Amino acid sequence: MPNNPVQIILNHSDFLRAPEPGQGGMGRDFFKDDDEAFAAHKQRLLKAIDDIIDKIQSSSYGPAAYLKVQIRDEALAKSYRPVRFLFKPDQFPCVGAEAVGTVYFRAPLVYLAGLRQRVELAEYTVAINISKNTGKPYSAPTPARSEVGAIESIEIAPSSSKRSFSTAAVMQMFEDPRTVSGYHIELFETPGDNVIADDPLGRFALRSSLQELLLGLGAGARTFFVSEIGRTPVLEFQLTQSPNNALVDNRIGPAGRDVTAFTKSAPVDLNAERHEDALNKLTAHPLVRSIQPPIQLQLADEVLVSDSGLPSFSSLPVPLPQPSQNAIYPIVGVIDSGVSNVLAPWVKGRFDFLDETEYDGNHGTGVAGLICAGQSINSPAVTPEPDGCEVYDAPLYPSGPFMEQYANGFTDFLEELEQAVAEARRDHSVRVFNLSINAISDVERHRYSIYAARLDQIADTYGVIFVNSSGNLPSGQGRTPWQKKPIDVVRYFANRTQPDTIYKPSESVRSISVGALNPPATIQIEGAPTVYTTRGPGLQVGVKPDVAAYGGTGGAGVGKPTGLVSITPSGTKRDVIGTSFAAPLVARTLAGLDVATQGGLQTEALRAMLLHHSQMPDPLTKRGLKDLSRQFAGYGQPARVMDMLETDDHQVTLLFQSRLTVGERKPAILRFPFEWPRSLVKPDGACSGRARMTLVYSPPLDPAFGAEFVRVNLEASLRQRQPGKKQNGLPSFVNQIAPRYLPKTTGLGVPEKALIDHGLKWWPSKQYESVFTDKGEFSNWRLEVSSLIRAEASFPTEGVPFAVLLTIEDPEKRKPIFSEMRQALQASNAVAQDIRMATRIRSRG
Repeated sequence: MPNNPVQIILNHSDFLRAPEPGQGGMGRDFFKDDDEAFAAHKQRLLKAIDDIIDKIQSSSYGPAAYLKVQIRDEALAKSYRPVRFLFKPDQFPCVGAEAVGTVYFRAPLVYLAGLRQRVELAEYTVAINISKNTGKPYSAPTPARSEVGAIESIEIAPSSSKRSFSTAAVMQMFEDPRTVSGYHIELFETPGDNVIADDPLGRFALRSSLQELLLGLGAGARTFFVSEIGRTPVLEFQLTQSPNNALVDNRIGPAGRDVTAFTKSAPVDLNAERHEDALNKLTAHPLVRSIQPPIQLQLADEVLVSDSGLPSFSSLPVPLPQPSQNAIYPIVGVIDSGVSNVLAPWVKGRFDFLDETEYDGNHGTGVAGLICAGQSINSPAVTPEPDGCEVYDAPLYPSGPFMEQYANGFTDFLEELEQAVAEARRDHSVRVFNLSINAISDVERHRYSIYAARLDQIADTYGVIFVNSSGNLPSGQGRTPWQKKPIDVVRYFANRTQPDTIYKPSESVRSISVGALNPPATIQIEGAPTVYTTRGPGLQVGVKPDVAAYGGTGGAGVGKPTGLVSITPSGTKRDVIGTSFAAPLVARTLAGLDVATQGGLQTEALRAMLLHHSQMPDPLTKRGLKDLSRQFAGYGQPARVMDMLETDDHQVTLLFQSRLTVGERKPAILRFPFEWPRSLVKPDGACSGRARMTLVYSPPLDPAFGAEFVRVNLEASLRQRQPGKKQNGLPSFVNQIAPRYLPKTTGLGVPEKALIDHGLKWWPSKQYESVFTDKGEFSNWRLEVSSLIRAEASFPTEGVPFAVLLTIEDPEKRKPIFSEMRQALQASNAVAQDIRMATRIRSRG
């Protein structure tokens, strides 16, 4: 039985080091041995720039535009970005990205001739030099040749890609009471500076022409500033039946006054032709980056629950556990439809934005019931954490039309959500919030949503973690039950044409997103993804959902048990189904972990502990299902809190929570030296064993960069000393651990695209795992955490907080690894202590 505590390293700052100096990368010839193809490519780019100049010269919007530059796949690495020679930042500032390698630049007309001249400088034939060190020839392309070759295409951001919805679809949305906003207009950047100056770069002209366009859309048209997410300004645009003149939030005009308050909403104008005309005019404006359809919100399971005919077991209330006096319980904020008084002893506070008559506590009570009393109404095999958890009730989902409660739509909802979090954090020290209110919209491959970005912003501001349900497939779009044979599963998904992407805001990287698995003792395969759970990652990069938990079996038939039970507002048992009933199981685990560690873990460490101690359920471990497993369950199904905090004798787990800061020239790295457990080391120094690492960090985020929204990448490595030395005479160390999802490469270099897709480069959570058999010749190892910055970004002055866990174990489960490592740590300069005792004295580094 596990009885050895996880060891937290308290003096982490002692192991922060300046990185060793490195050499800058050389230019690369992307048309090596094909000068003829390069010549044709160069002429295409020159023709494209000429066309761009002509279009801007004839534009009525001003002497500037925004360019969409597509980078070749083989040039995705930051060192190949065409920003040192061609698109000089002081002339062509990078204002965002979309897909990985699709980059946007502001292009003032005054600088385009210079850009053309620099493209002209690219040589048609690359010089061949002789290496002084090896005596061998090598290609030496100029920066012009290298950067021109790195570009696939250049064009003005096309109007056709700025919206992806039909007017007819939006007209139907406006008739739905779940609709909470008008159109959201994303701009490339804040339109102009409030200074007195001439306008050679065209920024004032772009701003003024956009305002004139908006004011010219007729009576009832109104536009106001919603928020600035990262560097992306977002405007809400409405076409109403109001007889008042068109109105524009003055903050995008010259005066910069406060937003005009809308005291009363007006009915939406349902004239489809008027909407189509306005949308076409807006997409044609250079400053407009995209137009998003109205947002609709729903409780993740409201359709499933209402249509499934789920039975209640009894008409009599079930006995529920009661709080014990002076006991310390975990606490979870429940942002939902309200919690009934049947759980009043566990409700520590309530956010009072909505009156009790304005919400229906059915769904929220089911969620809270699993948090407070999951084991009383289920078995420990289904709900692993013990009964007893307090809740903070934040009923933000109204029972009637959304706009009746949130006059300014989605902005008001987000403001109330933040206020609820602020009050719960201040008054009751709540750090974990269960949120099952999804947007009825798939996560987009190349876009980070406003909803996700605002959750991240709130999480950072108050030091909290949101646990989000990943969303459920609509009725009629559910999958067939999971098959026993892996080949049948693969064939099914190869032939499935209906999308089943996770819903917004499940892509939120500061949050934990949860998918649903079949519970035990139902007619479907235990631990397999349910027929309704959505799958990720949605975005072009990363892992979502993060984890999965039991959510109630779907498709069992009317009246059949789902395997997961909660309570009704009157306190009777009922079967539940949906991802929002899987999420509270994970929220309860996180809150329990927070209490068990006395509130001393950073949010990064809480998330890292959860992911590190998650295991893929058996049906998802079969051969050939690696990619599908990641799409449905992320890093797996979380363990119990008590199992996270302790290890067996044959293993040891170390935890670091720290912050990489800016050094004199480069960001610091964490370098922790240690000796491999001696019972796993042969006399000749060869090392064996199994190592697992989990890294979670909170990088700066900028949704303006689409799939490249993570602006700093952290990587962990486990390095073993090598026989040789470096040129500077210092010992050489080589990384010996591999990213969990990266395919084996048999020693070949890994392309940048593979590192992003499978190695999770630029994703804020990563796992690594390797099994060693007689590896190397030395028992000297290092755990390192280092950073990489996007080509257009700077390392934040406040640093990047992170947590990393390292588990070393004997695969045969015989050697005394914990005691050996504990003794070695005591003999070193590391200060290691039981995680349950040490965290109270820890502050956020």
